[in-house]
Amino acid sequence: MIDVKTADRELQTYIRPQTFPVAIRMLRPDEPIPDRARRPARDFKKLSMNCQVIDMARRYGWTLVLTREDSICSLGIAALGFEKPTHLHNSGTLCEGMYTETKEAGQRSETAIDRFKEGEYGALLVAPLDRATFEPDLVCVYANPAQVMRLTQAALWKRGGKLASAFGGRVVCADIIVTTMRTDRPQVILPCSGDRIFGQTQDHEMAFTIPWSQMEEIIEGLRGTHAGGIRYPITQFMEYEAKMPPRYMEANRVWDTEKGKTAYSNRDRVVAAYKRSFADRVPVYPIVASFAGTLDGLSIEEYCTNVPKAITAMLNYYERYQPDVVLAYNDLAKEAEAFGCRVKYSDYVVPSIDEHVLTDDKSRLATLKMPDPYKTARLPGFLEQCEALVKAKPPTAIGAVAVGPWTIAMLIRNPETMLLDTFEAPQFIHDLMRITTDFSKIWGDAIVKTGIGLSFSEPTASISLVSPDNYREFIAPYHKELVEYFKAQKVGVTTHICGTTYPIFEDLLQVGFSTISFDLDQQGDPKLYVDQLERFVQVAKGRAVAIGNVDATRFEKTSKEAMYADVKRCIDTAARHSAFILSTSCEIPPKSDPEIVKWFMDAAHDYGRYERIFD
Repeated sequence: MIDVKTADRELQTYIRPQTFPVAIRMLRPDEPIPDRARRPARDFKKLSMNCQVIDMARRYGWTLVLTREDSICSLGIAALGFEKPTHLHNSGTLCEGMYTETKEAGQRSETAIDRFKEGEYGALLVAPLDRATFEPDLVCVYANPAQVMRLTQAALWKRGGKLASAFGGRVVCADIIVTTMRTDRPQVILPCSGDRIFGQTQDHEMAFTIPWSQMEEIIEGLRGTHAGGIRYPITQFMEYEAKMPPRYMEANRVWDTEKGKTAYSNRDRVVAAYKRSFADRVPVYPIVASFAGTLDGLSIEEYCTNVPKAITAMLNYYERYQPDVVLAYNDLAKEAEAFGCRVKYSDYVVPSIDEHVLTDDKSRLATLKMPDPYKTARLPGFLEQCEALVKAKPPTAIGAVAVGPWTIAMLIRNPETMLLDTFEAPQFIHDLMRITTDFSKIWGDAIVKTGIGLSFSEPTASISLVSPDNYREFIAPYHKELVEYFKAQKVGVTTHICGTTYPIFEDLLQVGFSTISFDLDQQGDPKLYVDQLERFVQVAKGRAVAIGNVDATRFEKTSKEAMYADVKRCIDTAARHSAFILSTSCEIPPKSDPEIVKWFMDAAHDYGRYERIFD
């Protein structure tokens, strides 16, 4: 027969419990109590309970005895037969309202508890297994679920099948002691509330009981299953490639790029900015529309009206400069033109509106027809451009520049007249904005269906033209409605506003634009000048991606040194914060110098390297 020290050593080898396995013996009324055993009433001057003394044995390493005179828990007293169950037990009263809804249900719970007969035993004796000076009736091992699993496997090593245990969630001392002794079979134990409250059993702990008569069989089962490869600590499969957090993998990719094993695409750099991370350098692009056409030998009007040539010109521009973002962008007049305005083309500057539909007669608002994106004016051609760029699959981010509701409204009405309307006819402005906002949703839906990114340009929402209060009253509510409309479709919206915008940066962020592109401050007094990129970084704190803001007017005439200095200003201001795409303050002029555009891109590629920025 195995001895207690050998049994403990084997359990420690194969199970490694955090607390001592506990030897448990029920003493008959005529059996002597060991002299060295602690008794709660005598030695602690306190009454205790079954789960408490088991816990003291497994944590303190003490040998303890609990008799009726030492006990306080009426459930444990009745379970071990120290007293006969009272009518409160038998009627279900002790369960009702705590463990069961009714007394009847409580009676069934009480009946299910295994109990010794009254007077069958006189005391509960417990000790750490390796220090026990007596032969146990059973051993109780508190363990985690994996350790209990190993003991279950050991119990089935010779017999096979399944181990049967029952759980009631209360009076677990009866399961540990009475059930194990009555069945002479190992038991999986789910500690009850009392054991967890008073016995200090932790949330992660379970228990397993082993009749002493089966200890050798359990030890043999532990050895056999261990030899078969079933072990504790659990042998975990490690021959896999982990899926690391994306940013950890980004660091690996930087190293791979430096070694020439891979390369960042233009789009990768933009995506990194939106993820508030970093690729190899700051993403960069100039805002280009008609310049792509003039670069291909087209007139501005030809670029804006000849869709196939415009598509070819934009793709040729991409091949020449390799920007990280390519735009489907011709001009800012096409939407107002679709409402009936007349467009004026020039050989030198971007198209404009020279005949506004509502200039002289506000009442014509009621007769405006909602443009059809697939039929009206140049709108279908623009959608064709979007589709062509998406189909060409350049390795860039691709976006479309539509005109926002405020600028459409201003071009329909006439900017100067509409500014007067803010004082004289505010309701008219809201009525007009209702129409242009509804159109922007329809127009945006058509653009998004092509698979391209969405931007609404609002050059006339500038604080150089309207006051911050005007923006908040007449523009922001419609911007918010538009942004939330597309956000519901999981489409982020970019906006660009010309001129001075820093007084409404927080408003734009509250509206919810995912990306904000801005110009240089246009205040006349140099003493009041604000670096809008610096201010935006301070205000936004990463809530939106910043795009900007190298001076677009430099692209017709400047020095290489001046261009490098302006690029350096932007990168030094914003690049360390990520959520930043280097671009121009506005659309570059149609007649920009191609060499200056190259200087801009070269400066960005050289100075925008993150290894330099964070060196």
